[in-house]
Amino acid sequence: MFEHMAMWTWPDAVWGQEPARIVDRLKAAHIDIIIPYISRRAAEGAVFGNEVQSPERYEERLSALVEEAHAQGMQVHACFDEINAYPAMPAEAYACRQVREDGSVANTLCPANPAATAYILGELERILTDFAYDGIGLEDGYVYNNSTIYDPANAGVDTYRQIPVCYCDHCRAHAPIGTQEWGQWKRDRMTELIAAEAALIRRLRPGIPFSTAARVPYQQAFYTPYREEIPYYVGWGFCAARDNLCADWAEWLRQGHIDFICPMSYFHSSRLIELQTRECQSLILDAANNVWVGLGLDYIAAEYWEGADKGNAAVRNDAVALARQLDLVESLGQRNCVFFSHNFLLDEHIPVMAGHRDA
Repeated sequence: MFEHMAMWTWPDAVWGQEPARIVDRLKAAHIDIIIPYISRRAAEGAVFGNEVQSPERYEERLSALVEEAHAQGMQVHACFDEINAYPAMPAEAYACRQVREDGSVANTLCPANPAATAYILGELERILTDFAYDGIGLEDGYVYNNSTIYDPANAGVDTYRQIPVCYCDHCRAHAPIGTQEWGQWKRDRMTELIAAEAALIRRLRPGIPFSTAARVPYQQAFYTPYREEIPYYVGWGFCAARDNLCADWAEWLRQGHIDFICPMSYFHSSRLIELQTRECQSLILDAANNVWVGLGLDYIAAEYWEGADKGNAAVRNDAVALARQLDLVESLGQRNCVFFSHNFLLDEHIPVMAGHRDA
């Protein structure tokens, strides 16, 4: 049995379902932690129920969800995003977006820019002060955002490419662009931001856990012996977290900045989930507790896109697939897992989840 099972919850569920229904279904599945996406900037101009909603209204619904979850004995960990850029941000922050070598601008703030980090830390301080969250979990935007999407299986092999970042004015003035030291410089800047967030959390809310969604693979080299089993092996050479996206989550954990990672192994294939879990286990001390394996629900598994590209029937993580994956993760010795996401939670998933954790 798992000690903890968590569920990411995206804004359309927060907008579209009453808190009691969300919490009742998760309780039935023996989920004990809900992780709602909390960015008020992303909520600007959202349309639900034929009405344009406001950030203030979104935060009212978040507060109601937190209250309902606490009333039913569940924890709430905030999915903290603010490195992703939205036009509703203050102009001085929005101007700090990452710039690619070709001049295109990513919708992600540059973590090396002091104005960007000041904005991010200010928003984190606000939510730590104004909301009764039981933990903070980083959304997966904490990367240097080149042109590679998260999962290269979403695109054909011919489109694999990488356009370096960041060429913003701050990085042009301060980064060793184009040198052998550039990758480590970017990893260091991202790690410094994570460390600053950790220090703020521990000062304002000592004792609450700080975690991160972790992009996998961490490094492509781990998978070389298994390359014939991985349809996306070549693509993984363009989106490895440490080397390509400068998101060194293993180092964040080693330095004590975060308490656990949630690798996003959103596949239908149990073998791919096994390999990514084993890579995490090879990197992390006490991986049984410090790695919360992320499993995908519904069609977000990579094989869906591969099947769609090839004209084949798409696969989904139905109850049978989910049971197989949960059995696997338990057999690998992992004690916790997290699901993406509530939007895709089917009634048939609920008893399967419940069977893997005591109420």
